[in-house]
Amino acid sequence: MKSSVLFAAALAASAAFVAASGRPVAAKSSPVCAACVKANMERLAGDDLRGRGCGSADENAASRFIVDILRRSKIDPAFGKDGYLQAVQLLTPTPAAPPTLTVTKDGQQVTLLQGRDMIAFESPVSLDAPLVVVTDSRAAADVVKGKVVVFDTPIQDLPGVQILLHTGAAAVIAPANDQISEHWDELAARPPGRTQITGVPPHAGPALGVSIFAKPDAMKAVRGLAGGEARLDAPRGPPKERTTYNVLGVLHGTAPDADRHALLLTAHYDHLGVRNGVIFHGANDDASGTSAVLEFARILGSSKRNKRTVYFGLFGCEEEGELGAQYFLGHAPMATSDLMANLEFEMIGVDDPQRPGALMLTGWERTNLGPALQAHGAHVGPDLYPQQHFFQRSDNYQLALKGVVAQTVSAWPVPPTYHAASDDLAHVDLKFMDTVIGSMVEPVTWLLNSDFQPAWLEGQKP
Repeated sequence: MKSSVLFAAALAASAAFVAASGRPVAAKSSPVCAACVKANMERLAGDDLRGRGCGSADENAASRFIVDILRRSKIDPAFGKDGYLQAVQLLTPTPAAPPTLTVTKDGQQVTLLQGRDMIAFESPVSLDAPLVVVTDSRAAADVVKGKVVVFDTPIQDLPGVQILLHTGAAAVIAPANDQISEHWDELAARPPGRTQITGVPPHAGPALGVSIFAKPDAMKAVRGLAGGEARLDAPRGPPKERTTYNVLGVLHGTAPDADRHALLLTAHYDHLGVRNGVIFHGANDDASGTSAVLEFARILGSSKRNKRTVYFGLFGCEEEGELGAQYFLGHAPMATSDLMANLEFEMIGVDDPQRPGALMLTGWERTNLGPALQAHGAHVGPDLYPQQHFFQRSDNYQLALKGVVAQTVSAWPVPPTYHAASDDLAHVDLKFMDTVIGSMVEPVTWLLNSDFQPAWLEGQKP
């Protein structure tokens, strides 16, 4: 997960369940096949698939496993006859050497090295500019435009960094916060520039400057050279060519206009792969969401057909910027206007101690979908972490930008295992997952057989 979360209910042995609304709900027999969920989790998050790194042979093997499950669940291919897979070609910049930032003034010189002192995101091959220090993100354009700006704040102020970049700063150096420090090695290993997706136009609009997050000693060193000259060097090697795959199956509805009001259930099946010889299994993120979508496919594929069409989509390379989802939006087998909604399932394997036994829906306040699902038995409530902007941090956002009511169902968005080597099978609760998946089956089935139309609330469409 690039970041998203799911909320669940884990009272399988109980005769009652207290939902997000606080109302007791009688326990029902679950349609979930616990053995199926467990087998899918063991395959996806096992050692053999080595963390399903973006565009790797391991991720490709995972896509073929998913196709096999969809086929056995009687789900039709969505890309024509026998066409479950959509190939996505990627060209990713590689560094010829780690980026460096060198600042000189009056014979003094300080050099910051990527991974040792700083992390620079999407740096150009080279950049030369004067160094200035500001303490207020509202600094005038003539102070920061075209400059390397040391944002001298006691804590990392991400909105302030963005304001300075939009004002015209060539680069902004800010303190690294706890989240960046916790994932320092992972972030330092990211490509020096944006991956090019073949068949997807580059993002429109002017490019922003470089965001640089530095350790305390590095911040102190550059702060003392205000008025000097800064040079950022990020030499490139040959681009890395990779292929990821989106997987898409479909179960057509019985209504005459079934395909014009389709539901898209999605998750991403990639994770971080192998780092320094260590497998990052990605059990919670997002083998859990993938297993949920596959279990919905099994349940719906073996049940009476519903009125509305349902698609089952598993996206590749979400962890590197929703790359598979970006391609899908320009090459979907259906018109996006024919999708009534998208529910993304992400990180549903760990219960949230702040709201145990309950799911959350990102962007709850943006649409009428969450309250409608809750009214039909979903144990789901609002996002408890709005400051983390999880609505914008998973594949659903790419669809939302195209106008689709697209939201993510999650459990705990900030577990200790997030993007850590400990996100393995030993640190997910399979019984909790079974309950979470089971709690959504009836609401999803209602949605597929109702005339309800999910809609954005006024002023809330991204």
